[in-house]
Amino acid sequence: MIRSSEVEIMDGDGLADDLIERTHRQLNWVNGFIGNTAAILRALRSDPLPVKRVLDIGCGHGGLLLEIRRKLNLEVVGVDLKPPSGAAVEIVRADATCDPLPPADVAISTLVGHHLSEAELVAMIQNVGRSCRRFVLLDLVRSVTPLVLFRVFLTPFLSHVNAADGMTSIRRAYTSDEMAELTRGALEGTDATFRHSVTPLRSRQVVDIRYR
Repeated sequence: MIRSSEVEIMDGDGLADDLIERTHRQLNWVNGFIGNTAAILRALRSDPLPVKRVLDIGCGHGGLLLEIRRKLNLEVVGVDLKPPSGAAVEIVRADATCDPLPPADVAISTLVGHHLSEAELVAMIQNVGRSCRRFVLLDLVRSVTPLVLFRVFLTPFLSHVNAADGMTSIRRAYTSDEMAELTRGALEGTDATFRHSVTPLRSRQVVDIRYR
């Protein structure tokens, strides 16, 4: 499957604020249902070093940060290109590929990597290392299996926007080999290490980077 360059609906301009909020709220439910939220919480709980502050890159309306704060009692902060007004958590407007980021022990990123070009993904991985000691990057996998599973089991329950964008997101995602190779290239020449894992049905891939 060739990587798609199709733009997702939520990446466009002129969307109503209430539509954006409903879409993010449903996306939070999807992340919980398919286990993405649990995967991030497990990663944070298993950190061998104390975690006091978590940075969420591309945090949207901050739903995952609220869950982290509620379940793990951690200080949280987010960055997003289009931060919402009146969010329940601190969200800073920033481009994670090049702007200075708020310092934190661990940075997380959920379903953001596929929005980026190869050069942008490499730049984000390198930039995060300037303000965090660890980066947990969770994203989709470009493969036929998750595409079919999403179409059959999730699209009937989703809004038109999330159903359409979900299909596009999988087509835009990196394969597991591509993700591993890009991460390896981003960290080349540094002392950083990473672990890359993929679920059996290729519903997600997680790159866990430790900077030194």
